[in-house]
Amino acid sequence: MKIKSKYIDYDYESTYDLEVNHAEESTISKLLEKGNIKSIYAIKTIQSGNQFEIEIYPEFTRKQAADLSLKKNNKVAQKNLNSKNARKRVERLINANFDKGDIWITLTYDDKHIPNSIEEAQKIMKNYIRRINYERKKLNIADAKYVYVTEYNESKKIRCHHHMIIDGLLDMGTLESKWKHGRRNNIRRVQPDDSGLSGIGNYITKDPKGCKRWCSSLNLKQPVIRKNHHMFRKKQINQMIRNENMVREIIESKFKGMTYLDESVKYNERNSKTYISVRLAIPGGERKRE
Repeated sequence: MKIKSKYIDYDYESTYDLEVNHAEESTISKLLEKGNIKSIYAIKTIQSGNQFEIEIYPEFTRKQAADLSLKKNNKVAQKNLNSKNARKRVERLINANFDKGDIWITLTYDDKHIPNSIEEAQKIMKNYIRRINYERKKLNIADAKYVYVTEYNESKKIRCHHHMIIDGLLDMGTLESKWKHGRRNNIRRVQPDDSGLSGIGNYITKDPKGCKRWCSSLNLKQPVIRKNHHMFRKKQINQMIRNENMVREIIESKFKGMTYLDESVKYNERNSKTYISVRLAIPGGERKRE
C-alpha cells in the first residue's frame, strides 16, 4: 500500500480535453506512443441504487502533479467544474434514494407570491417541508427524504420555481395542498427506466438560462464509492482506447450480469493520459423500501 500512497488525489475531470471516441485512428496511435509519463491507473466505482459507474483515470506523484500543472483552475473554469460536479452529485443522490412510486413535483408561484430573492425562496421551501413533516408525524411516518432544485433569475426573466423528488409515503393530494404559493403545479409518480432516475436528474440539473441551487434532506443514503489500482492492466486500457468496441467487451467481462449503458473515452494532451468512464445498470427491479 505504501507505493500507492505517494500518488495524489486530484480533480481528474478538470484535466482531459480531447474526446478519443471521435479521434482518427492515426491520432489515437500517436497519443498512445506519446504516453511515456509514468503513472498508475486508478479504477473508481460508484454505485447509486441500481446505477453503477466506472471511472478509470491516471494518478500522479506530487512532483509529477507540479510538473504537469495539476493545479486549481481559473475562477470561470472552476465555477463550471463545481457546477458539473454538483449536477453529478444530485443525479447520484436521486438514483441512490428514490425509485418507482416516489413522487416528482414542480412547485410554482402565482403573481402574488413571487419571492424577491433566492434566500426568500429557500425559506419558503423550508416552511413547505416543515408542513409536510408535520403531517407525516401525525401519521407516524418518518421525516421526508427529498432532493429539490430551485431555479431562478435575478432579472425575473425566469419565474422562480422548484423541482422536487420526494419519497412516496405521503399521498400526492396532501403534498400539493401544503404548497401555499401557487396552483399551477405538476405532480406525478416516477417511473424508472434502464438508467434508473437519471432522466429526472439530468432534467433538473441541465444548464439553465438562469441559476440553480440544490438542496437535500440529511437522511439520504450516499452513493457507495470504492477505488482500486489493479482491476485493469495497461494493455487493456490501451485496447479500450484503440477500439471503442473493446471498452464494452472488457468491462462486461469484469462486471458480469450488469446491463451496459454507455462509455466515454477522453484524453489529455499535456499529461498524455486517457480517462475512461462507463455507466452500467444493475438488474433487480425497484429498490426495497425501508
